[in-house]
Amino acid sequence: MKPRKPILVMLVVGLTVITALSFVPYTLTFVADAEQLVSATFDAAPAAASSNARVHVETPPFDAAAWYGIRGEQVETHGVLAETYDGGKTIAAHNANALYNPASLIKLATSLAVLRKLGVGYRFQTRVYADGAIDSNGTLRGSLHFAGNDPTFGDVTALRVLDELKTRGIKRVTEGIFVSPDFSFNYNSPEKSAQNLARSLKLPAKKWEASEQATGALLFTVESNPLPEILLYMNAHSVNFIAERLGDLVGGASGVTMFLVSEVKIPARDVLLESTSGLGHNQMTPRGMIAVVRALVEETKRLGLKPEEIMPVVSDDTGTLRRRMKGTELEGAVVAKTGTLTQEVDGGMSSLAGLVYTKNEGMILFAIFDQGNRIADNRQMQDEILRELVLSQDAPRPLPQVARKLLPREELIVH
Repeated sequence: MKPRKPILVMLVVGLTVITALSFVPYTLTFVADAEQLVSATFDAAPAAASSNARVHVETPPFDAAAWYGIRGEQVETHGVLAETYDGGKTIAAHNANALYNPASLIKLATSLAVLRKLGVGYRFQTRVYADGAIDSNGTLRGSLHFAGNDPTFGDVTALRVLDELKTRGIKRVTEGIFVSPDFSFNYNSPEKSAQNLARSLKLPAKKWEASEQATGALLFTVESNPLPEILLYMNAHSVNFIAERLGDLVGGASGVTMFLVSEVKIPARDVLLESTSGLGHNQMTPRGMIAVVRALVEETKRLGLKPEEIMPVVSDDTGTLRRRMKGTELEGAVVAKTGTLTQEVDGGMSSLAGLVYTKNEGMILFAIFDQGNRIADNRQMQDEILRELVLSQDAPRPLPQVARKLLPREELIVH
C-alpha cells in the first residue's frame, strides 16, 4: 500500500487555506470601515479645529463624485471640498486629500503669509535721489536715482513723481536716469524700466540704466498702496509678478511652504511649491487649500479686515471673476480666487477657491480643482457645482454692491 501521509498533509493544508479565506471578507470589511471612518473624520474636522470641536462622520449631503459621474467626467481628475467656516459640517468631499496643481490659488497662500509676516500697514517705498545741482533754467546738472522694489510702480506713479519734480524746479537731467537692481516699472526688467521711466518722466538724459547704489541727496519717497489693496489687485487680476515679488519678502516658495506647514499646520506631504504665484509645478490638496482659506479669513478678522478686502467678489469686481456666475443666485455672494494653467503644465488645470456668504450657515468655504485642458468647460462646471451644493443647504447672501477701484493710488512723502 502507498503511504497516506502526503494525502493527510494536503488535506490539512487545504482546510487551513479554506479557513483563512473565510475570514478575508470580514478583514476587508473592517479595513474599508476603518478607512471610511478616518476619511469621514478628516472631512468633518477643520484644519485648525479646537480640541473640543465635535467630529462628524456622516456622509456629506452633496455627492460630488456622482455629480461629475453623471456628466461623464473622469472623477479622479476632479477634487472638491466644501464645508462650513466652523468646520462642523462637511457639505461635499471628493478626492479631498488628493494632490492637484492649484495654479494661481497659490496666491492665496502667499497673501496669507505676507499679511501675517508684514502686517496690514505695510507699504513699498521708492526713494528718489538727485545727484547734482539744479540751475536757474530747471536743469539738473547730474542724474536722478530711483531705489525701491515696489511691484506696482507704473504710469500713474510716474506722473506723481513728475509733478513733484516740477515743483522742485527739475525739468531736464543732463546725465542719466538710474534705477536700483530690484526696481520695476510696469513689471519690466530694471534696464527696461529705467528706459521707460525716462520716457514717462519726459526728462531727456544721456543714459538710463540699472545701478547698484543710489547716490545724491534724497528728494522724496513714494509709498505704494497699503498691502491689503495690493493683495486685492493681485488676486483680482492674478498678477504673477506681484505675487513673486511679495513672495520674495517672506522667503520665496520655500518660505511660504514652511509657513503653511509650521503655522497653518498643513502636512508637509500635502504641499509642494515651486513658486509663490502658482506658475510651474505646485501641489496641494483641496483640504489644504480649505485650510488656507480658513486661515485667511481668520487673519483678516484679526487685522480688522474682511475677506473681500483682499479677494475679489464674483461678478462685482474687475478681473478674472468679472463675468463668472452673473445672473445666478451666487452673484455678489462669492469671494474667491481663480487658478488656470495651460495643458503644458500637469495636463492643464482650472481651479476655484474661496467662500460663499449664506443666510443661515454663515460662510461656506470651498475648493474645487479640475484637471485637464478643457478650461472653459471646467470653469462652467465649477460655477454649476458650487451653485448646486450651496443651494442644497442654504440661500446665498449677496454683499452690498460697492463700486471700488482697484489700484492705482499712492502717496508721496516729501522730505
